Amino acid sequence: MSDEFETSGRTFADGHDSAWTALDKSDDDMSSSGGGSLHYYNSSTVSTSHGFLNVSTHLGETKWTGYDPFKREYVNMKKTYKSGNVNGWNKFCFTGGIVEIDAIMPGDPQAGGLWPAMWILGNLGRATYEGSTNKIWPWSQAKCNRELQRGQEISGCSGVNHYGLEGGVGRGSTEIDVIEIMPGEPGFLPSTQPKVERPYAAMTLQVAPGVTVNRPNSGQRPVLVGSDGTGGHAPTEPQTWYPDLAYRGNTTLNPFFYGTYLGKTKPEEPVTRTEDEAYQADAVGAMHQMKEAHFAKVHTYRVEWRPGRPGGEGEEEDKGRIDWYVKDTEEGARGRPGGYPYKKKEKKDVKNSDYNSPQTPSPTGWTHAFTILGSSLSITGADIPREPSYLIFNTAVSSTWGFPFDVPPTCKKCYDCSNPECACALPPGFCDSLQGGKASMLIDSVRVYQEPGMENVGCDPVGMPTREFIKGHEYRYMRPTPFVDKGPLKDVTGGGGECEDDAGCGGSGKCVSAGSVSFWTPSNSGRTVCKCPSDRVGPHCRAVRYFDDSPGAYDYELDTGWFLRRIAVPYLPWPVVGVLVAVGALFVASVGTTLKKKRMTEGVYRGVARGEATPMFKRGAWEVFDQRVSEMKRTAGGRSTNTNF
Repeated sequence: MSDEFETSGRTFADGHDSAWTALDKSDDDMSSSGGGSLHYYNSSTVSTSHGFLNVSTHLGETKWTGYDPFKREYVNMKKTYKSGNVNGWNKFCFTGGIVEIDAIMPGDPQAGGLWPAMWILGNLGRATYEGSTNKIWPWSQAKCNRELQRGQEISGCSGVNHYGLEGGVGRGSTEIDVIEIMPGEPGFLPSTQPKVERPYAAMTLQVAPGVTVNRPNSGQRPVLVGSDGTGGHAPTEPQTWYPDLAYRGNTTLNPFFYGTYLGKTKPEEPVTRTEDEAYQADAVGAMHQMKEAHFAKVHTYRVEWRPGRPGGEGEEEDKGRIDWYVKDTEEGARGRPGGYPYKKKEKKDVKNSDYNSPQTPSPTGWTHAFTILGSSLSITGADIPREPSYLIFNTAVSSTWGFPFDVPPTCKKCYDCSNPECACALPPGFCDSLQGGKASMLIDSVRVYQEPGMENVGCDPVGMPTREFIKGHEYRYMRPTPFVDKGPLKDVTGGGGECEDDAGCGGSGKCVSAGSVSFWTPSNSGRTVCKCPSDRVGPHCRAVRYFDDSPGAYDYELDTGWFLRRIAVPYLPWPVVGVLVAVGALFVASVGTTLKKKRMTEGVYRGVARGEATPMFKRGAWEVFDQRVSEMKRTAGGRSTNTNF
């Protein structure tokens, strides 16, 4: 699979694209683990131009009516920053493989405040929808854990197979952060070995269950060897952290974020957890040194994700692994359209020993920055993710990410660039970086490769289904504002955008009278709109219709029969099953005949000859077949073709 984003003018609002959806909602983070978000996600901030997917952030006021959990009523709300979040939730998912993203980072590398990220999340959780991630994120433990059973909603301790899920298999929504960028004022950060300064890229696996005893202290490296108290020092115990993590190049363990404790919730929070349901999520991560060049020209970021596999006869279990890579700028790499908007900063003198650069540059230009082995997670019982997952590209604005930590007592702690009184609480240069389109994350291409014969695409794969669980809990995946959403996602349609001629319809659509497209529009209205061919979608037919041609778990259930697979087959011998089916068929036929005779008799008594009786059970279609995404471009060597969606 690949998307090269070469067609300009693509839009990604709900229903516009068959592979991606840009959000239209506030990033609320109102829970105790919230991220201090200051932005409103607006789909208009995501588009394609100059061969890039453009995810922009800018100043812009958004007002809406929302629920205030503290006041317990609907109130007028406002945010002063607009940004973009585009993702493939429930459209394009994959399990394992190689992900390569060519991108230019947004904003000023030496001005904090922006939080650009490219990440992978399990499809059972929808990013920014807290109801969908509570007790789901970032679980990755298939086996039963009795102590934490109540904190993992889909626990391996449950033998029940509701919603098509396999009984006895724990599920969740694990997070793999390809990169999260921390810009800001330079200066080497404490406890980093080798020394790393802002801007840096965080490369992280966020996973549960986490370490609960003798955790490392935030801002300090783990103490691996304890002290017996001699020499006047207090005795200490070794701290527990994941062994055998590998860092290379200008990369170090991330001592500033070891994870999130999801404790008992407060009454005003939008989700609920009791004390028995609290759990620790760990961030197993690294920090990789970034440069100004990453904000000026295209660089390639790569994750190789190999899910674990159970061992077969005579084979050992493969616990899986995740590897992160960064590629240096290639000769002739594309730059930011219009040029780099900032003057090159003077670099202070540093000793060569301050960096841990390889002695000999890689001939391929790749830096193999960070590795997590599945065996490293054995200390908690967590697994390398096996969930069908989707890609997310977003830029957040958060008071907890790159904003001043200590502000003067006289400072009014507010974050509005248009209010002079807030200047003391804002990062230097932050407001300027949002002017003139400079805060745009530009994605040149996204490519997913999988090994031939091991392809696993789709959001509802056999063995790891998600469709029925999501369908059974749709409210968790919808915006909380009443009457706004009829479902988590709108149907993807093509056409309807206003046009003047065929050129405005993506080169393949037709510009026609609105009356010829819609029954409800008068033919003499004078409006002309795009009409798309069957293989194109979007208001102006600029995106390829992308669909999954491989059967998912739900389709497999329909083909094989739910009753036989889920109830009869596991517990009864086949001869008994055959007898039960035959008896059931005779019973239904007998009841149907009796009802028919009874109703016809009633009709005669009333002087009306009735027709055939209505069937006893009238079962509508479960749902229109969803356009799950696959169309994996398979070639020898596992490489995908560079074909637009």
